[in-house]
Amino acid sequence: MLRRVLVVDDEQSIRGMVAQVLTDEGYHVMQAESGEEALVLFQKYSFPVVFTDIRMAGMSGLELLKQLKQVSADKHVIIMTSHGTMDAAVTALKAGAYDFLSKPFDDLELIINVAQRAMQNYQLVHESKRLVETLKSRNEALSNLNKAFKALTVTLKNKNQALESLNKAFKTLAIRDELTGLFNRRYFEEALTSEVIRATRYQRHLSVIFLDVDFFKKYNDEFGHQCGDMVLRKISRILMDSVREIDIPTRYGGEEFVVILPETTKQDSYATAEKIRRAVQASPLETIVGKPPTRLTISAGVASLRDDGMDASELIAKADQAVYRAKKAGRNAVRLAS
Repeated sequence: MLRRVLVVDDEQSIRGMVAQVLTDEGYHVMQAESGEEALVLFQKYSFPVVFTDIRMAGMSGLELLKQLKQVSADKHVIIMTSHGTMDAAVTALKAGAYDFLSKPFDDLELIINVAQRAMQNYQLVHESKRLVETLKSRNEALSNLNKAFKALTVTLKNKNQALESLNKAFKTLAIRDELTGLFNRRYFEEALTSEVIRATRYQRHLSVIFLDVDFFKKYNDEFGHQCGDMVLRKISRILMDSVREIDIPTRYGGEEFVVILPETTKQDSYATAEKIRRAVQASPLETIVGKPPTRLTISAGVASLRDDGMDASELIAKADQAVYRAKKAGRNAVRLAS
């Protein structure tokens, strides 16, 4: 799949800078200086990911977002705003934006990270759809089971072992990350929203840990993507061994992970994050034959409901900011959201 990205901004300097950063990362980038021009390009080419400024002469970025979603709802749109207000970001997210970035950019790596997450999420969704279609068309028996599954969903009667197995397979495909076995981004977003509602209603504690693998791109470049996949699986096993059964460890995207910790204070969550950080640092990671084991580290941020935000998006944003501060402090660190 061609990794196309469209960058829309009426300021040539900002548009050119974002386009150059993404081009250097291997994306096929096109530019538009207005929402009207972006719509023309979008209808002509396939852009899985679009970066757009929220305020432009003529059509605004918010209006462009709404029209792009009408044309193709599965495309990911990242809003860029120089106003830094949560209201603008929340409005864009409610309208269907995938994420947002505040200008000026504190770190160009933020542009790369959000593009990578959006592209991987888009590809994962389409790969899941392809796998489902492959399963449906493989043989007549599977097709019959699928029809039986749809009928039984309505009638809720006459379940059988074959249909139950198929149901589990579809459910696993929908909520699990194929590489690591952790819960995927889609399941995480639904679970966090549900936990926030429950914790708010009953005044319970709720925290999240956002983790990012340090220098993961450098590791991939040096040892190859197969070794990179091995690293992600290794860290996933450490996560599952380090948290409780009620916790929800998730692969957020790329080399980023998030853990939801119900009934957990910020300080207890910090202790869990430190436990994970130490376990990763102490675990040797084999690379390739003939080369010695290497060691990776993680940077983590911890945020808690009410202390740092009142909804799911605020919690993730604050935890992500704490990760950024851990990175600036030298990496291999855990920081609390302020």
